[in-house]
Amino acid sequence: MDRRYQPGQKIAVLATAVLIFSVVSFGAVEAWSSTVAGVSVLTLAMLWLITGRAGHSHTPVSREEKYMLIALLALLAYVFFQVLPLPPHILKHLSPRSFEVYSFYTVDKDPGMHISLYPYRTETGLMWMLVYSLFFILIAFSIKDMDKLDNLLKIMSYFGFGLAVFAILQKAAWNGKIYWIREIASGTPFGPFVNRNHYAGFIGMLVPLTLGLAFTRRRRERGFLFGFFALIMAVSLFLSLSRGGIVSFFAGTALFALILSWQRFRAKKVWAIAAFILGVLLYLSYLGIDPVIDRFYQTDITREERFAVWSETLRAFRDFYLTGSGLGTFINVFPLYSSGRFASLYDHAHNDYLEFILETGIIGTALLSLFLFLSLRTLLGGQWDGRPGIIKTATVSSLFSIMVHSLFDFNLHITSNALMLSFVFGLLLAASRISREKQGVVPENVRKE
Repeated sequence: MDRRYQPGQKIAVLATAVLIFSVVSFGAVEAWSSTVAGVSVLTLAMLWLITGRAGHSHTPVSREEKYMLIALLALLAYVFFQVLPLPPHILKHLSPRSFEVYSFYTVDKDPGMHISLYPYRTETGLMWMLVYSLFFILIAFSIKDMDKLDNLLKIMSYFGFGLAVFAILQKAAWNGKIYWIREIASGTPFGPFVNRNHYAGFIGMLVPLTLGLAFTRRRRERGFLFGFFALIMAVSLFLSLSRGGIVSFFAGTALFALILSWQRFRAKKVWAIAAFILGVLLYLSYLGIDPVIDRFYQTDITREERFAVWSETLRAFRDFYLTGSGLGTFINVFPLYSSGRFASLYDHAHNDYLEFILETGIIGTALLSLFLFLSLRTLLGGQWDGRPGIIKTATVSSLFSIMVHSLFDFNLHITSNALMLSFVFGLLLAASRISREKQGVVPENVRKE
């Protein structure tokens, strides 16, 4: 193995270790754990830059990837712009509602006003957006071949299996404490997560990845092993009783089967997915599927508060439609529109899309859409057959699963789950580049380098 590739591989493994730490430390939702995770990612990014520059081992970036990264940088720059102090007459034209709020509370004659209604929260949100972006870049550009990508998938699959077994055992022997030692004041915990929906969101991203790993094993017994891992993860997801998690699991699995069905020679793998779902249902029948059925049967759509929350979020968006209220300011803006009609305080919209649209407005949403569009163009390149094709199918299904779940919850505001999304996105970009290189489809500017 070329020694030049070793530093990047070690950094990718260390980044995976940071991801695992964020999960076992209660999803890294506490100040100490989130700080450790964030500082670790920033440190790894610095090491990656230093080792790459010293060894000249950075992966050449194609023109399409450069455009994608520029769009991501533009989004970060816009969030930074939200916290810059602006002259009042400029803010009045950019965001009349923000100007009105600042004018009501300020006592200065000529104050600097921000687009963000709470600059500190927006600065914090910007910092975490930078952390997740760097984590994505670390994974995407430190993996140089399928074997290294395969190793990371194995690490996460073994971890996911252990996590699922622990979550099931903890549920069976529940004493009101996470890890049987950590008391919680409120919540619906499952595994190391305080909220069962966040466990379901995380494990739901791992199931398709582990299935993809099972389908790419040359030895049948290894394929069965990773298939069993995926099955236990899926069973734990159902036992979490997360409705959004269960719906997104079926959505991700259906997309996996649909993509595979487009390739005729993969028909056996489609049947394997059907057998996998049947196995999950049989396991649940043995362990007791009634709680899962009751969870959906007892759901009263007319009493779901989150629909009213979404409606009020859209009403708030109309006042901040262009520039947004500032990343991370939902908890400050929403009470102004909810009029005390809700029994509890909503710090998130339980819909990551609506919350982002409110906080960043049309400008931020357009920049994010541009980044996703350019990413899609880049990611769809390369081969979709063989091992790279199946891995890409698995990562796409994983992303689709969390995209569906984000319609009903706020998974992407949980540090561990946002890091996991960045991890999967990075794997997809790495797999796309590797498959293009295998086909010899390398942009001219990269070939010259």
